[in-house]
Amino acid sequence: MKSITELQQDLQKLRQKMRVAEIKKSDWLEKVLPENQKSAKNLIDYLAFRSESLQLIQESLHFYGYSSLASSESHISVQLDNLLALMDGIKYNENALEALEGAKRLSANTEKLFGNNKSVNIPFIMVTLEGESAVVYKNIVELLKNGMNVARINCAHDNEHVWLKMVENVRKASQKTGNPCSIYMDLAGPKIRTQVVGKGAGKGKFKIRPDEEFLLIEAPEEPSESKKTLQCTLPGIVNNLKNGHRVLFDDGLFEAVVVHKKKNVAHLKMIRISANKPFVRAEKGMNFPDTVFHTSALTQYDMSCLPFITANADMLGASFVNHAADIEELQKQLAVLGKPVFPVIAKIETNEAVNNLPFIILQGMKKGTFGVMIARGDLAVEIGFERLSEIQEEILWICEAAHIPVIWATQVLENLNKQGVATRSEATDAAHAALAECVMINKGEHTLEVLKTLIDILRRSRQHNYKQRHIFRELSIARRFFSNA
Repeated sequence: MKSITELQQDLQKLRQKMRVAEIKKSDWLEKVLPENQKSAKNLIDYLAFRSESLQLIQESLHFYGYSSLASSESHISVQLDNLLALMDGIKYNENALEALEGAKRLSANTEKLFGNNKSVNIPFIMVTLEGESAVVYKNIVELLKNGMNVARINCAHDNEHVWLKMVENVRKASQKTGNPCSIYMDLAGPKIRTQVVGKGAGKGKFKIRPDEEFLLIEAPEEPSESKKTLQCTLPGIVNNLKNGHRVLFDDGLFEAVVVHKKKNVAHLKMIRISANKPFVRAEKGMNFPDTVFHTSALTQYDMSCLPFITANADMLGASFVNHAADIEELQKQLAVLGKPVFPVIAKIETNEAVNNLPFIILQGMKKGTFGVMIARGDLAVEIGFERLSEIQEEILWICEAAHIPVIWATQVLENLNKQGVATRSEATDAAHAALAECVMINKGEHTLEVLKTLIDILRRSRQHNYKQRHIFRELSIARRFFSNA
């Protein structure tokens, strides 16, 4: 246990560390919009604060009856200043960012992004519209009546004719019911799928055993018919692979590792098969959790979708964002279309995106309204399911520090949606989603039941807590932010 004097010294060092961090990252601070300056400064202060373990400091503060600095993400510097003032027996700092101001900024940014929420005690509810049912007007009306207030259209599916029908029905139904509903459209991003080009290409699959080797290649002139061979729909993948890198297929059901690499050919060995049937198939997703890519997140197809999105939607989701440069490129394209401040949401779905999250947020702050989606499906495959709970918490903390709204997405009450019965674990997961500003559900056979159940769970959860008391170990994201040149 630390003495009061030791605590004061440690807290003074933390406050000084924040000031140094602001100077070190002044080039980023100066470039964000004036209205985002305080939020960006708070983010940098928080990252400096979380770049080392604070558990002993927290335990000591709690022992002496002081604030342990938990739940202070939105106003970390003023919380620390006021704590130091209290320990010195003087009045708190009235000139810093007030504790309530951080929460107000987050609330204002949430309203700017998603619109008006009639259910003030629960997050916004986003529902994915897809397929024939989504263009049936009465179905949209039912979704609105049962709690949908953000409609999601995924540009990876359907076409502009179908999208327009969805948009028209949402606008019409919203006006008729009096229930506000914003429209969010996802860019498809790079398509990273398997192609079977060797043995089994005719059937679009090949059988594989644990420890068996196969090939991943760039586009060949004459693929071998005698070897089990895959190609990725995204060019250049093989050139970025290195020995020991993992390659996952089909939502992580198959896990392989690179055992030998030549320029355009990677020899892979299958180390885990979790599927019921041991077949690697074409058109299945691929993940590369150990590999750094230099591929643009914005494809030609995405750019062709931008005019429609900016003309009809209220916000857009940027897929496969890994770096601040990906957001910057999108912002440039939006400026060309005369929409420089169009609201953007960065989908965090890779390990690289997690590591670069502070830079991605600061880039988003340069141009108007910005948000973050925790795309938990791909993210879990990328980082490992055992780390998902930890990482989604870290993303929530960092976004709150920046006063940035968060969408909690993927597999929310999925068993209920598909089979009509919720599992105990997914009910608990849905309650945890109350920590976000918006919760997304996918389409399914029981979407209306999911909406009713989710709203009930979220309302009960918010009655008990909004944000939580945390134990502050070192955050690797914060450490990387300051070690990154």
